[in-house]
Amino acid sequence: MGSFFVKVIAGFVLLLLLLGLANIIQTRALMNTLFAEQQEKRGVSLASTLAARASNLIIIHNYYDLHELVKDTQSTNDDARYVFIVSSAGELLAHSFPAGFPTDLLEIPAPDGNDKHRITVLTTEEGTIRDIAVPILDGRLGVVHVGLSAGSLQKVLQDTTRQFLLDTLIALLIGFGLAIFLTQRLTRPIRELARAASAITAGDLTQRAYVKSQDEIGKFATAFNTMANHVHDLLIELKQKEEARTHLLQKVIVAQEEERKRIARELHDQAGQNLAALMMRLKCLEDDCPGGNRQCRLDEMRSLVKHTVEDIHRLAVELRPSILDDRGLVAALEKYVEDYRATYRLDVDFHVSWQGEERLTHEIEVTVYRIVQEALTNIVKYAAAANISVILTTTTGELTAIIEDDGVGFNAARLLVDNAGGNKLGLYGMRERAQLVGGNVTIESSHDVGTTIYVKIPLRRNSHE
Repeated sequence: MGSFFVKVIAGFVLLLLLLGLANIIQTRALMNTLFAEQQEKRGVSLASTLAARASNLIIIHNYYDLHELVKDTQSTNDDARYVFIVSSAGELLAHSFPAGFPTDLLEIPAPDGNDKHRITVLTTEEGTIRDIAVPILDGRLGVVHVGLSAGSLQKVLQDTTRQFLLDTLIALLIGFGLAIFLTQRLTRPIRELARAASAITAGDLTQRAYVKSQDEIGKFATAFNTMANHVHDLLIELKQKEEARTHLLQKVIVAQEEERKRIARELHDQAGQNLAALMMRLKCLEDDCPGGNRQCRLDEMRSLVKHTVEDIHRLAVELRPSILDDRGLVAALEKYVEDYRATYRLDVDFHVSWQGEERLTHEIEVTVYRIVQEALTNIVKYAAAANISVILTTTTGELTAIIEDDGVGFNAARLLVDNAGGNKLGLYGMRERAQLVGGNVTIESSHDVGTTIYVKIPLRRNSHE
C-alpha cells in the first residue's frame, strides 16, 4: 500500500471524524437550548399553579397547609431544587429546605409591574439553577419561587453524547472499511499502471496495463498501452537498423581488410619485384660503365631504389601483415612493436600473458591488431610520449589489451564526441571495431599525465591449424 492509499484512507477517516464531532457539538447546543426553553415553560407553569393554590391558604393564614403544599410540590418534581414563598412585605412564608432556608435567596428580584414571571439564572456549587418567580394575585399576596436544576439536562446531554460517540465510532469503522474497499478499487488500476511502467523500464517491453473500465483511469491505461506498443515498435525498428548497420559495417571492415591484403600483395609482388629487377639492372650498368660522375649518379639511383623498396615493404606490412595470417596476433604485434621501436626511436614495453594454445578467431585478431596499431600511431602523432607500454592478457573467456603512454594527454570524452561526427575516425573507429566483436574500449586521459586505453573483448577461439 503506497502513500496515496494511506492519504485517501486518512482523509476519509478524518472527514468522518470531523462530521461526527460537528454533529455532536451541534446536537448538544440544540438540545441545551430546547431543554432550557422547555424547562422554563414547565417551571412557569409549575410556579403559576402553585401561586394559584397558595393564594387561598395565604388569605386564611393557613401556613401549615401552605408549608405542606410547598414541600409536596418540590418532592413531586425531580427538577425542582427548592420552592419557597415570600410575602409582599418580603417575609418568608414557606420553603422546602429541610436544613434551613438560605437567606441569600431572599435577594433574588421579584417580577416587576405587569410581568407575569421572572427568570433568574443562578450559578451554585451544584451547577446552574433557574429561579422562576411568579407573583401571587399580581404580587399583592407575595411571590412564588421555584428553583429548577439543570442536572437532568446534563444527564440527558451526557447520555446523548455517549450515544453519538458510539454512533460515530460505528460510522468510522464502517467508513474505514468502505474507504479501504473503494480506495483499493480506485488505486488498483494505478498500481497496475505503475507495475507495467516499472517492467517496461526494466526492459520487458511485452508488459501492458490491464484495462478494466472505460472511465478516466481506463482511458489513461489504454493510452499508456498505445504508447508502450509504439515504443516497442520503435525499439524493434531501431534494433533492426542497428543490426543492419553493424552487419554493413562488418562487411565494410572485411572488404577493407581484403583490399588491404590485395594492395599489399600487389605492392610486394609487382612493384617490389619490378624495383628489385631495376636494382639488378643498375648493378649491371654500374659494372659495365667506367667510374666518374656517372658512377655517383648510379649509386644515388641504387640508393633511391633501395629506400623505395624498403618503404613499399613497410607499407605492405602495415596494410596487411602476412605474419598475422600465418602466426597469429602475438607474433604480429611483437613484429609491429619491434619495427615501431626502430622506426620512431621510442621505448615500447610489450608484455604478453597468454592462456591456451588455440588461435583466436580471424575477426578478433584483426580487431585487436588494428586497435593497437591505431593507438600507437596516435601516440606518435599527438602524444609526444617518452615511454609506452602495451599489455596483452587473456583468460578463459576474455582478452584484455592495455596501451599506456606518458604523453601530453587530452579530453577523451570531448574528442570522442567530435569523432562521432565523422571528421576524425581514430578513437571512434577503435570503439566501433571492438563493438563489432562484442567488446568495448575505455579511454582515460589527463593533460600532462598521459593516456591509457583499455580494450576488453569476449573470446572466441579457432582450432590451431
